[in-house]
Amino acid sequence: MVNPYNKYIKQYQTNNITTATPEKLMIMLFDGAIQFLQKAKTAIEEKNLQERAQNIDGARKIIRELMRTIDLENGNDVSKQLFMLYNRMAMKLIKANVSKNVNLIDEVIQDMTNIRWGFQKAIEIQSGVTSVDEVMKEYNQNQQNNIGEENAGPTTI
Repeated sequence: MVNPYNKYIKQYQTNNITTATPEKLMIMLFDGAIQFLQKAKTAIEEKNLQERAQNIDGARKIIRELMRTIDLENGNDVSKQLFMLYNRMAMKLIKANVSKNVNLIDEVIQDMTNIRWGFQKAIEIQSGVTSVDEVMKEYNQNQQNNIGEENAGPTTI
């Protein structure tokens, strides 16, 4: 059965994208990639080949878009390292798609979550919502809380 509100939902999503700041668009890209990867994991568990491939491909397209936003010519070492990290994530997803390895997808989700956290905190610092000291305090607290946990990132979404 078709949801009668699909048209309105689509319009709302379009408005969100067209009115979003560049910073908000970056966060939306991370969220989209993470959602694709969660769906890919479910598809692997359900042995749904088509869904697995579509969702991994969706995440890889977002990663490629994130790579395109990096100015390697004018950027610094952080830009180059971020580009290499995105490239490594894309390669892991190719391997995950072929091998049906959920652990590789989990690694990419963790990397995406960590990078998203960093971008979100940078936005908050830039807009004056928080300070570098507060972010470092939160980061250190999360690291202490996550000691011994596998794939423990700075925070959860």
